Amino acid sequence: MFLIFDNIIIIEYMAIFKLKFFKQHKSIFMTKTKKVLLLILICFISTNTFSNPFIRLDSIGLAKTKKMIENGTASEITLIAYKKLINNANKLLKSNNPTVLDKTILPPSGNKHDYLSISRYWWPNADTIDGLPWVRHDGKTNPDTQTDAVDRRRLGFMGESVWRLSLAYYFTKNEAYSKKAISMIETWFLNPTTLMNPHLEFAQTVPGNPNKRATGILDGRSIVMCVPDAINLLSVSENWEPKHKIKTTKWLSDYLTWLTKSDLGIKGSMQENNHGSWYRYQVASLALYLDDKQLVKQMVEITQNSLDKMLNIEGGQIHELARSRSFFYSCFNLQALTNIAVLGDKVGMNMWQFETENKKSLFLAINYLTPVLNGKKWNYNTLKPIDLSGLIPVIAKIPAKYNSETYKKALENILKITEEKDINNKLLEFWLLHTSN
Repeated sequence: MFLIFDNIIIIEYMAIFKLKFFKQHKSIFMTKTKKVLLLILICFISTNTFSNPFIRLDSIGLAKTKKMIENGTASEITLIAYKKLINNANKLLKSNNPTVLDKTILPPSGNKHDYLSISRYWWPNADTIDGLPWVRHDGKTNPDTQTDAVDRRRLGFMGESVWRLSLAYYFTKNEAYSKKAISMIETWFLNPTTLMNPHLEFAQTVPGNPNKRATGILDGRSIVMCVPDAINLLSVSENWEPKHKIKTTKWLSDYLTWLTKSDLGIKGSMQENNHGSWYRYQVASLALYLDDKQLVKQMVEITQNSLDKMLNIEGGQIHELARSRSFFYSCFNLQALTNIAVLGDKVGMNMWQFETENKKSLFLAINYLTPVLNGKKWNYNTLKPIDLSGLIPVIAKIPAKYNSETYKKALENILKITEEKDINNKLLEFWLLHTSN
């Protein structure tokens, strides 16, 4: 695994350590214990300075991967991942830009610029003539909720497309990729005739139920997990103009304001299950990107305190264990929690070692799931066979100083098992962004 550094630290080191300094003091750094530091500092110099902190990505790790690809020292699976990324990006160059205006069902507001989705686990009511109101069957996706009549798939496609195109641009400096990614951002966020309004008032609606649903805020993951970091990568492109920075910052600021100030956003903040965790991750991520570190700290603190109600004494996630896909949702919630812990690292808060008064902690929750890797039976509901790959993004985020041999071996086992079954896009992306030394 590569080391993770905050961009502020990167900038400080870049200001202090110049290439001339290395040439003059080469002997000082070339001891065995200093070689790793030298490699990292060289990566600092070889990396463009980005204007905002990264949320998911690590600029040092990216620079290292890029260098290894260029000099032929990258592993075979990293090269496979790189080639897959470029192939996907090339296909995206020919795709149409998605927009919320493409939906065929109007939201209750009558405004197509308002995002609309239908909650996936809800089905027509067999006990009523018109099938309304729809009823919930947890874990069973109604395919009619995932069509292009609403915006959910388009939002996901937009986020993933911008993400992949920006990474392809970073690795190749091919401006065709940046131009396409920026055009997608313009269509979805900036162009007045095609943009999405910065709110999720009509996300995860239920036919026959007129009430707005805070659970729909979960859909915003596709924006927050992909777009801010993509913008950072694209900011050094010749196609990125000052107007793009100004307008995207305003859209993301307006969305953050809606999350934290609107009635539905406030309701979303009170959720105690994975929805609450992903809400706090969105707020903390946007706050970090927009340089509101106090709000990041607030979200980390609230998340830490939420562990008391979220976990049982053994570390099981109470709300997720009650779901029909209990293992999946336990991993899904842990992804949000570990993501927040990483954001905490960036603002000087150590959520990894935090314990509540009742000894609830992040590692307690992680350790509740990892025994399944060694064959321990999972005694809760699961509609589908357990997919261990859900633990990859959880264990991979554990900082090196806490990453014991147990966790390292657990990650190796998951990767081995997953690779034997299917090397999918998610796994390939892991190898592209997690380069071995």
